[in-house]
Amino acid sequence: MSGDITFDELSGKKDSFKIIDVRNPGELESEGHIPGAYNIPMPELEEALKLDNEGFSAKYGFDKPGAGDTVITHCQKGGRARKAGDLMAGSGLTVRVYVGSFDDWKAKGGEIAKGKP
Repeated sequence: MSGDITFDELSGKKDSFKIIDVRNPGELESEGHIPGAYNIPMPELEEALKLDNEGFSAKYGFDKPGAGDTVITHCQKGGRARKAGDLMAGSGLTVRVYVGSFDDWKAKGGEIAKGKP
């Protein structure tokens, strides 16, 4: 794992990262999400990482993160994001955790997208 990431760093360069939101779909529908984030619910993450690239893309609608990607994990408050980061780093990915997660994003005035990511 490559450490944590702050709101300022993420908001300034969010297009440079693959942002993975590990909240459940109902949370995203009711709260919104960080623009450009992809959703892999935490209960599905371990199995998602085992999928081949084609199966992953078919299920989640984006390319499976690979060796050249820096992945940012986040959830609502940070707990699931840390677990997701540990799990993804164990799969050989470069991962940073947005510890404040979506609550921090909202509190600091980050843009919020509605609808399915």
